[in-house]
Amino acid sequence: MLLLGSFNAHAVDLVSGDNSNLTAMCIAAASSDEMVEAKAKEFGFSKQELDTFTCNGMTLKEFAKEYRDDTSGTPVVVYTFEETVSSRETQLCIAAAKSNAAYEKVKKELFNGKVEKVACNGLSIERFAKRYGNKGFKI
Repeated sequence: MLLLGSFNAHAVDLVSGDNSNLTAMCIAAASSDEMVEAKAKEFGFSKQELDTFTCNGMTLKEFAKEYRDDTSGTPVVVYTFEETVSSRETQLCIAAAKSNAAYEKVKKELFNGKVEKVACNGLSIERFAKRYGNKGFKI
């Protein structure tokens, strides 16, 4: 499941399409721990739920670390991935969108290094990865 959203409350310009609650959590993480707590309470997210999705292929904590102190003003499209179906294919798709290293790690651990055709939200894994954050993805 792919969710998109936008919010502009930080020096880096975090932008996307739908203002979803999950993406709002990512944007809050780029602001402060207090914002994360407030948004989680507002949206009714538990700690366990916050651990089940990623922001641009990163955990909420990794996303916060990456963007909290970013003063570049560079636009960043925020993609939130929620693993609604726990499968090795879903893990592979999310890893591919994150980075080539993450993809190779999941491929090795869950697929013994060999991946046949995998579709991610109806796209080839390569198109999915490139569309949602990993512009340099290579199979």
